[in-house]
Amino acid sequence: MTLKIGWFSTGRDPAARNLLKGVNDYIIQERLPAEISWVFCHRETGDGPFNEEYKQREMFFDLAADFDIPVATLSHVRFLPELRKKGVAESLTLEKASSALQEWRDGFGIEVVRVVSMMSEVDLIVMAGYMLIIGKPELEAFDMVNIHPALPWGPKGTWQEVIHQLISEEASEQGIMVHLVTGELDRGPVISYSRFPIKGQEWNEFWADWKVDIQAGASVEKRESHPLFRKIRHEGEIRELPLLNAAIRELANGEIVVRNKRIFTHGGSQASGVDLTSVIEKFIS
Repeated sequence: MTLKIGWFSTGRDPAARNLLKGVNDYIIQERLPAEISWVFCHRETGDGPFNEEYKQREMFFDLAADFDIPVATLSHVRFLPELRKKGVAESLTLEKASSALQEWRDGFGIEVVRVVSMMSEVDLIVMAGYMLIIGKPELEAFDMVNIHPALPWGPKGTWQEVIHQLISEEASEQGIMVHLVTGELDRGPVISYSRFPIKGQEWNEFWADWKVDIQAGASVEKRESHPLFRKIRHEGEIRELPLLNAAIRELANGEIVVRNKRIFTHGGSQASGVDLTSVIEKFIS
């Protein structure tokens, strides 16, 4: 029996392409009983300015085409823009959505389900760099797996938000996890995770330079271009693909099963997140 995978991505950067290519190649090379049946993106050609993200997304679409993977799109930018604008303005954070923003998310979610339901049926959906918080319709319609750039107990949000918080807390470690998507952002049941230090001899110079270079009020651009910020991102990024591949392998081989938003072993026992740090470190060494 072949595990049929739907793939949700914003396709906004090289990392999005690397994950799609890496998983597709891994499935073929390892002869796993799995396939990426289609890709969905919440942006469309022509729905925004011709900037670097736009060009990266077109490259992402081209990559899917090279693999003969169908792509479905539905622009969130063009969907009820005034309601979305109102909802964002009224929300304390994107996680703590106002009633207007939740209405927009659920409305967009209904359309997403309609669009992808016209594609082939899948067993689960992998969210790999999908930058929208999904609504109830997608959660109710699909079992969804997300790769999140933090440990299970770590910060929520985008990888940029995660790193900003880790640095502000002067955290000693960072990680990557693969988890089920639920109504609670970045806190669904964990399939597996990997951790790595961001303090210690290798890191001392980066932290020292940060304290000299980054003063209160420094711009986001300056912070995110700093070597410490970029190194934390690099160390996380190189672990994302092997961790996601490990999860895909277990799902394809039936070693773990997703059912009713919970994770079970082949024997039927409910499973919890497995620390694969030693496995991932051997892979990247």
